[in-house]
Amino acid sequence: MRLRSSHAWGLAVLAVSAMGAAAVLQAQGPDSGPKIGDVVNAFDVYDVTGPNKGNELCYR
Repeated sequence: MRLRSSHAWGLAVLAVSAMGAAAVLQAQGPDSGPKIGDVVNAFDVYDVTGPNKGNELCYR
């Protein structure tokens, strides 16, 4: 019975650690991509749906 008790404690500690790590990562937010207010250059996309399906478009 003692083995089950220590196993349960190990799982509980692992679960609490995982939740803590997830909370820290979520609080930091993403660290990539343009920042608010940055100018984004034009880019071309290949449209796969809608009236422009099959055409390459420039988004500005």
